[in-house]
Amino acid sequence: MFDRLLNAPLKDTSSMLLTLFLSCSTGLTAGRLSAEDPCLAVGSYKDLCRLAEHLSTQPHQPRASLPAALANIAYEDYCSISFRPQRATWWGKSPTYFETFHRGFVQRDRVQIFTISESETTAIPFSKDDFVYGGSLDAATVPDDLGHAGLKLLHTLEGASEAQELLTFLGASYFRGRSGDTRYGTSARGLAINVALNQDEEFPYFRAFWVVRPQPGDRTVEILALMDSRHVSGAYRFQFAPGSQESRLDVECQLTFRSQPEKIALAPLTSMWMWGDGLQGPPRDRRPACHDSDGLLVRQQVKAGQPAHEWTWRAFARQSYPSVSRIAVDKLTGFGLMQRNRAFYHFDDHNARYDLRPSVWVTPTTPWTDGHIELLELPGAHEGIDNIAAYWVPGGSQAQSKRLTLAYSVAFFAGDHKQQSYVSRATDLRLDRHPGQRTVDLEIRFSGPAVAEMAAESPIQIDTDALRAKVLSKRSERTETGDRLVFLTVQLLEDAPAELAVQLLDGKRVLSERFTYLCPPQTPEFVYPAVYTRQE
Repeated sequence: MFDRLLNAPLKDTSSMLLTLFLSCSTGLTAGRLSAEDPCLAVGSYKDLCRLAEHLSTQPHQPRASLPAALANIAYEDYCSISFRPQRATWWGKSPTYFETFHRGFVQRDRVQIFTISESETTAIPFSKDDFVYGGSLDAATVPDDLGHAGLKLLHTLEGASEAQELLTFLGASYFRGRSGDTRYGTSARGLAINVALNQDEEFPYFRAFWVVRPQPGDRTVEILALMDSRHVSGAYRFQFAPGSQESRLDVECQLTFRSQPEKIALAPLTSMWMWGDGLQGPPRDRRPACHDSDGLLVRQQVKAGQPAHEWTWRAFARQSYPSVSRIAVDKLTGFGLMQRNRAFYHFDDHNARYDLRPSVWVTPTTPWTDGHIELLELPGAHEGIDNIAAYWVPGGSQAQSKRLTLAYSVAFFAGDHKQQSYVSRATDLRLDRHPGQRTVDLEIRFSGPAVAEMAAESPIQIDTDALRAKVLSKRSERTETGDRLVFLTVQLLEDAPAELAVQLLDGKRVLSERFTYLCPPQTPEFVYPAVYTRQE
């Protein structure tokens, strides 16, 4: 049955467009260190859970202020502040070490950082000696007790000659990871509150981190984090396993709510999609595509107690307004924002190298049932602003729980999900609109062993569903490489975008993932600033 997706414009578009870009400017006061600071008593995740629970009984504290010289600093001057590598904690003493981020520009939150070594907790104080101040910023205007903005973890992978930056925590509850063979792209967050509603979103933030010093031979690094916001206090434990082909974070968290928000979003992912399959870019930008990821992939158990799983692929689309789509899920077994197309010629960008951006996949290790995956797509002004978000919205008692305990993993890797190796995937989409006729021709390419192994003369069923549209014709062709091209002609019945779904079957045997797409009647119009087109 076709999963009906909610797609509707949101009223508060101006704040919505900025939240994903400027979210790291939110937070609250993380007080200066004192001998009585309870953070110094945290030596384990259990200790942190007790601290977070106690914090939830206290009134929420306002954000820390930022000196004017740093609050008003230009982006270029902020980027000119660089950390001195030899000042990093454990530099030269361990294959894993970390640096800190300087506060300034939109990085306003004051964050405390500690290390835990042999059950001893030690504060990492802010020091101007850790940084090189370039640009126009006068280091004398920087307070000696400024505090940190976040941290970055560096690790020397097996067989590598030098360390690479593989994980960062910076801004609100954002974190980014990558494997050795990818670059930073899609980000993750600890939690989102009241996202995609007609009100201001609340951004919880990590106000303190504890990095546990790894022992010789350890393959993971443990990082504890204390979350805080108006509605919630939370304890997080991250176990980071860096890798050349895949880096993974195992996440445990306990959330205690001061008051119940209207909506919570778990394991949020944030990305960027400007144009690509189904949408052309600006006339003066020669790049065929511009995106950190090209679709949302969802894996769910079809019926409780049965081993069968269903894969749903939602190719990204941009409307001229912020839109929200929902995919109902009985039992979630995974979801992610994927950079499926990794051919360099698909992007033709020597600078951004979008072909090297990672896919990011969330796997629950505690039951996530009776909820939905929500996809937020914003128009986006340019590629410097993240305009895509996906997250799990729980239902039932989990959505109203005073205390919530979760466990899941977040993996960063190149390309497709390895467990999807047999089922055929939608790897290309082309649209041809007919002005004045309200019809659209779609060409969808399905690739993978399930269709490649089918004989050329074997019939394949094309199962389609359409909401606010009618499928006028459908057929498929086998290519020389064994792929299947599916051709649809669709008549759009309303002014609102049509919701389409396509899946290939051989009798009752599923051959492909379930391709879904939000297709507007007309090509959305966008104004791209000239400064962001590469040919200006």
